[in-house]
Amino acid sequence: MKIKDSRVMKYLRVSHIITAAIWFGGVVCLSGLAWFGFFHLEESAFLTVAPLIPELYLKVIMPASLLTIVQGVVYGIFTNWGFFKHKWVILKWVSIPLLVACTGIGSISQIFSVIEKVKSNGFTGGFADGGIVLLFMTAQILIMSFMISISVLKPFKKKSAAASS
Repeated sequence: MKIKDSRVMKYLRVSHIITAAIWFGGVVCLSGLAWFGFFHLEESAFLTVAPLIPELYLKVIMPASLLTIVQGVVYGIFTNWGFFKHKWVILKWVSIPLLVACTGIGSISQIFSVIEKVKSNGFTGGFADGGIVLLFMTAQILIMSFMISISVLKPFKKKSAAASS
């Protein structure tokens, strides 16, 4: 059963944009917080701020990202967009596992490793402590920027018959 009501499609589109904006904005803000923590804080302040990063991922970014993905599944099943009908939609679905890897393996697990390292060996700061965390956060921002760009630009989109004549 496909969604044909334009009002329902508008609500779906708006909610998808809002949750994606929360996801992207949250990652950007937490990247800024991490940058600030690694380059501008002393050890005691860092040990107070750094645990907030995974906590905010869990409480803000995770629900927004899961809701965005669920909305993408709804788009795929219940609208004419489909999952494999358009190349740009396939690119977005291929990007999701990359984001999951950058978040789970990269940012979250690495921040815990850095916190443990700081507790045992002291705080150096900068790229010495935060390089890998900042690298994965930057990768998340770049992948999400790519996904947003292809959502807006829709490359490889098939030209309509009316436009080609």
